[in-house]
Amino acid sequence: MLAKPSLLFCLPLLLILLAACAPGEPAADFALTTFGGEEFRLSEQRGNVVVINFWYPSCPPCRDEMPAFQEAWEQYRGRNVRFIGLFVPQGFDTEESAREFVDELGLTFDFATDVRAGVAQAYAVQYFPTTYFIDQAGRVHLMEISRIDVDRLTEILDDLLG
Repeated sequence: MLAKPSLLFCLPLLLILLAACAPGEPAADFALTTFGGEEFRLSEQRGNVVVINFWYPSCPPCRDEMPAFQEAWEQYRGRNVRFIGLFVPQGFDTEESAREFVDELGLTFDFATDVRAGVAQAYAVQYFPTTYFIDQAGRVHLMEISRIDVDRLTEILDDLLG
């Protein structure tokens, strides 16, 4: 008997969470301070395509995909595209280890720490890496879970930029 009410309660809640980040829906706004000390506010990025990558340093697929993100960033820099890597603390990973990782790989796009995982929660991130692509009007275009290569990044960005 208890299983049915629990399922009936959880299913609508799950659907609400998924709808909050569904393609075509407005992207949840957030503001964070980047590793470079600047404020990044999503709502101020209208007119730009925004790539939001949720990651942490000890995540193997997160580590594997970062060179592809750097390559795509270099290719699309100056074309109304912003990349931001949001470090979500997991286990023993710290902001210091995240900064060291960024420096080690020579990554030059923006990074910030999602200190209490509030942004990750707003975007219903459950697996890493997770990447959201936000269109120029501030709507969710696409969400990808797992490692993305440069060809897939290029395909998605070309689609968004028309």
